[in-house]
Amino acid sequence: VSVKVIMTVPDRLRGMNMNSLAPIALLSFLALTNGFSTIRQSEGRFTTSPSFLAGVPSRSHQFVSSNAILTMKVEDDEIGRLPLNGDLEKRIKCNEEEDTSSFISRRLALRRFATISAVTAATVSSSTSPFMPSVALAATDEDLEKKVHISASWKAVDGLNSLDKENNFVSFDLSAYKAMVGDASRTPFFEKAIIQRLNSVPGGPESQVVLDLGTGPFAFFAILAAQAGAGKVYAIEASKEAAKSARVAVKQAGFEDVIEIVEGFSTEITLPQKVDFAVAEIIGSVATEEGAYGTILDAHNRFLKEPNKASNWIPSRIQTYAAPASYTLHNLFQPPAFDWTKLNGEPVRFNCRDEGLQLLSDPQLVEDILFADITNSKYAKTGNMELKFVIDEDRIKDNQLTLFEEFRKNRLGKGEAEKMAKSTGQSLSGIALWPRLLLDGDEKIQVNSRSYPNGGHQKSHWQTVLPIMAATPVSIKGGDEVIVNVDFDVPSDVLRPPSYKLDGEVVRT
Repeated sequence: VSVKVIMTVPDRLRGMNMNSLAPIALLSFLALTNGFSTIRQSEGRFTTSPSFLAGVPSRSHQFVSSNAILTMKVEDDEIGRLPLNGDLEKRIKCNEEEDTSSFISRRLALRRFATISAVTAATVSSSTSPFMPSVALAATDEDLEKKVHISASWKAVDGLNSLDKENNFVSFDLSAYKAMVGDASRTPFFEKAIIQRLNSVPGGPESQVVLDLGTGPFAFFAILAAQAGAGKVYAIEASKEAAKSARVAVKQAGFEDVIEIVEGFSTEITLPQKVDFAVAEIIGSVATEEGAYGTILDAHNRFLKEPNKASNWIPSRIQTYAAPASYTLHNLFQPPAFDWTKLNGEPVRFNCRDEGLQLLSDPQLVEDILFADITNSKYAKTGNMELKFVIDEDRIKDNQLTLFEEFRKNRLGKGEAEKMAKSTGQSLSGIALWPRLLLDGDEKIQVNSRSYPNGGHQKSHWQTVLPIMAATPVSIKGGDEVIVNVDFDVPSDVLRPPSYKLDGEVVRT
């Protein structure tokens, strides 16, 4: 077998995590191409479900198979190898005409995984096959150390698209903006907060000058404010392409006399007048990763008439929550076949509904920034903050039941499903992070990417960010402690990307 497969990603998914794909792409290739139409000219194209991958590349990857070894390479760096037998070689098929707009479900992919793993089990030893249950490699109680070091560090732009050539500022494509606008857990609440703020003043909406920071290609919130009666709206957009599209959107909406699109970074722009309030949906999956701190700090100093009033900011407060988490595929893919350290700290990014990630304790606050008091916000810069989590035995049990049902639905045998659910449920892969927004000054209008306060799964365009903090999952049990030092460097310069570091240990009781 000598096959080169190029994986392409729909435009609407670009900008999501790239290197997170590396340890799991081999499985997805085998699972998703099993039984498909024949190889054409030794090259093909296919797509895969982002919910299954829990990390989608921002550019193409190549898979090369030769001498009965399927090797995945990312930027010439070998990630994993899988020996193939004759039967499995015949199953590796793909179709270069596969429609990139269609997806195969996570469930179907896992079913094919179950079929393929059965084929490989007879010929591939458990020491090299990533398809064997991780419990076969798990340490015994006698082998467990009292303390296990865990660590990860990354920059906000790692694995994401950047607006500038120096890779300093996170940017988005049209599909990502559409996902934001279409997020039912986000957009209606912003609309409510904007209309409420416009109607709260004696002079009425027409007396209000509004600033929309990061208006995007649809100028959505700017147009919404104009529709609600705002007298003037300044809509700032750093991306040249997005600003151009925003002008078209404003013209089509008939608000050219109300909305002025201002192109450039807000920190480099001077407005002709100060504004009454600002809308700034520039919040990342780690709240500060899109430059919110530096942007709001500058706007606080220069743009608002009364910047110290919470009601003059939408959102008025942004937060990041954190909790230790287990991750299914981190358990499935073990050394020596796969080396998670090659991610170099770059986190895996999950759909917030993805059951492949399960929290192990109650969430804790790691970032908390009040826009009206941004210079004094307690967690505006979290240097050397220590968090202590206690692993919740009840969560472990609930997680194992959820994972077992998921594996069983996908046609894994009862015994294998039990082993995999137990292994995953009793393991820690890293510290999961996600954002929460409080929109109005009274903090009654809230936007949660995961359910609050327990961090449960729910639909959101934001992602759950999971830095993998150990080469292999760390075995845990109820009552164990996870002590983590948080060192987030969030600069005031919007063109210097925030950097994040988590360093700590699992203390077994």
